Amino acid sequence: MSFSFLLLTVTPPVAGVLLGYLCGGRLSGLRAVRIRALWLIWLAAAVQFAQYSAPDVRHLVEDVAGVPMLALVFGIVFGWLTVNLGHWPAAIRWAGAVIVLGAAMNALVIGLNGRMPYDSAAATAAGSTPGLEGPKNAPADAGTRLAPLGDIIPVPLINKVASPGDVLISGGTVALVALAMRRPRRDPAAPAPAVVPATV
Repeated sequence: MSFSFLLLTVTPPVAGVLLGYLCGGRLSGLRAVRIRALWLIWLAAAVQFAQYSAPDVRHLVEDVAGVPMLALVFGIVFGWLTVNLGHWPAAIRWAGAVIVLGAAMNALVIGLNGRMPYDSAAATAAGSTPGLEGPKNAPADAGTRLAPLGDIIPVPLINKVASPGDVLISGGTVALVALAMRRPRRDPAAPAPAVVPATV
């Protein structure tokens, strides 16, 4: 697993924490958001790790399931968000919906093409070598389906190319963390909580 992948994974939640603090939030606010089925996130991480580190397992799973392992990762994350969205506050729910949309876009283009297609010109602009193939990516060509949903956005700082779905996932993650950190505000019109005097 490359440093750039870890950077892309860690940066959105860290940026969300920084934004949350700038907006007056606190990390303690995250405890108020109930997280269900957290094991699905660990499962998605394990599948992602196996995709890069265990090619024999990847080939076996893809032959049996008939879908790329990366599509399975997005499917698992989609399932986890579906389980949780209905129990989150409205604002956080919208951020989660953006993540779901981004994951669905990535899963769709990967499912149709077997791997995430990338634009060779964008890869060149990002400082990466075009034309290379791997377990996750393959260069787009005339037969690529839904190529605009593939990796078409150059990210020169890390020599990578991102997809529109990646942008939605990252942006939604930043918003979700920042919104979850907000401290609940008491309605000024609401009566103050009653103070029960201590008994001696």
